[in-house]
Amino acid sequence: MRRLRISFYTGFLLLFIAVAISSCDRDKTSYKISGQLENVSGHYFYMSRESGDSVIIDTVPVNDKGEFTFKGVVDTLTEVSLYFNQNTKSTYILVDKGLDIELKGDVLFPDLIEVKGGDVNNDLTSFKNKNKDLLKTRADILNMAQKGIINSDSLVVKDYVVELKNINFELSNIAAAYIKSNPDKIASVMLMNTFFKDESSIPRLDEGLAMLKGKAVDFYITADLRHFRDKVKMSAVNSMAPNFVLEDTKGKKVQFSDYRGKYVLLTFVATTCEICRDEKAEAVKTYNELKKQKQNIEFITIIKDIEEVPVSSYTSDSIKWAVLPVTGGWAAKQFDAYNIREIPYNILISPTGLILERDIPLEAVGKKMEDLTKGSQK
Repeated sequence: MRRLRISFYTGFLLLFIAVAISSCDRDKTSYKISGQLENVSGHYFYMSRESGDSVIIDTVPVNDKGEFTFKGVVDTLTEVSLYFNQNTKSTYILVDKGLDIELKGDVLFPDLIEVKGGDVNNDLTSFKNKNKDLLKTRADILNMAQKGIINSDSLVVKDYVVELKNINFELSNIAAAYIKSNPDKIASVMLMNTFFKDESSIPRLDEGLAMLKGKAVDFYITADLRHFRDKVKMSAVNSMAPNFVLEDTKGKKVQFSDYRGKYVLLTFVATTCEICRDEKAEAVKTYNELKKQKQNIEFITIIKDIEEVPVSSYTSDSIKWAVLPVTGGWAAKQFDAYNIREIPYNILISPTGLILERDIPLEAVGKKMEDLTKGSQK
């Protein structure tokens, strides 16, 4: 009996040690986010992060004082996006195993939320604090614009757009200087992802990526930025337009390369887009005027969201050019190949297949064709 009792206690002790070790291992792989936020509407916000090919979304409860605590598990340093107030406000943080992260601030000014915990979060918060006035002004403009849209106020949109553009340009200059001074910091990668991830900033993105050193080079978002840069360049001005073969609304096969020798206005729309339907009349008018002038141009429309609303809701007898339906929404191959991020979106392509201009307004196509015709005659 004594031998059995010793064996029992020994087994219990080993089990206790195993549980303690297991708990310790979980602590090493988990992270904690807590804090207090102002102006959170509702009693929760969302957190999302990518894991392989999946997106993981967590709901984080918030009490009446704006306080919250959340624990999660990750394998490595990972970007997490936070969405507040019915997804109208957002920011991001970096989580990693073993990190204890604290947030404090006003969700109406998400770029100014202080994030403490981990080198990257601390570096980014320092950048925010040094540029607090600019970030606050930008947030004020965005908040006023959003409020005006909700209340249907008559805003002087141009004033907002110009001021916002100037602020973003100044912030991008400051970010570029930071990246140059801190090429080995992952915070530099995150600033590139924030300020240089658009078509007009590709030269700056190129410069920034070339400067990176050490752990910043191997960070996974650096690879994402390289992929984004390369994809944009494939459909940039002066690049050869990606070829495609699609069936039109009548079942006829349309191959883009068959349009060689003509200018092409390639338009991207959606059956669910009201603005696209509103602009259809302008497109028909522009097309008919160009044909009367015997301009060497054809139109092609690529239309998505046909799974939700039938393509027949967009097409009509007045449209005399090819309308090509695609499935998959924004992920449709042609939308991805041409890096389309908004609609309606027009691209003018030369007779040799070169992209001449992106995001050209319909009202500017006639004048552009006149200039091109005069240029070719000279």
